[in-house]
Amino acid sequence: MSDREMTRAAASARFLALALAACFFFGCSRSDGSRPETDGLMLSLDDVLARPAVLELPGPVKIWVAEKSSEMGVYYVLSGRELLEPAKQAKAALRLVLFKGRAELRVGEAVKVCDAGAYAAVPPGTAWRLKRLGPEPLLFSLLVSPDAAAPADLLRR
Repeated sequence: MSDREMTRAAASARFLALALAACFFFGCSRSDGSRPETDGLMLSLDDVLARPAVLELPGPVKIWVAEKSSEMGVYYVLSGRELLEPAKQAKAALRLVLFKGRAELRVGEAVKVCDAGAYAAVPPGTAWRLKRLGPEPLLFSLLVSPDAAAPADLLRR
């Protein structure tokens, strides 16, 4: 496979992961308009939050694992913490999708205020920070590729 084909395949995999993430949190409807109880990863937000978190950190920060393989990890995070600024920088590329809340996001030297629906790409080894703005907890997904770190290491200070 050529480099160009590999790049296209990686982009397709990222798009699929984001589509699954959207279905996972906002739920999907069947063609007749009914909603499935559970169809694989396609759960509503209420279904996800009703499940026990895989990991809880001080703050409070709760983490759910939607998918984990050596190529990619998909995590969902609900954070009441004012600041998430990992001390260790991941050796993997990170993709962050903000579902709820308002935050100031820093990736390297770039800083931007983000609302629900924001997407950010964090290159491997790049410092990043997510600062909650307002009282609402942040709800976001974190896609990690390749997934070689424990979820706590991605968020712990």
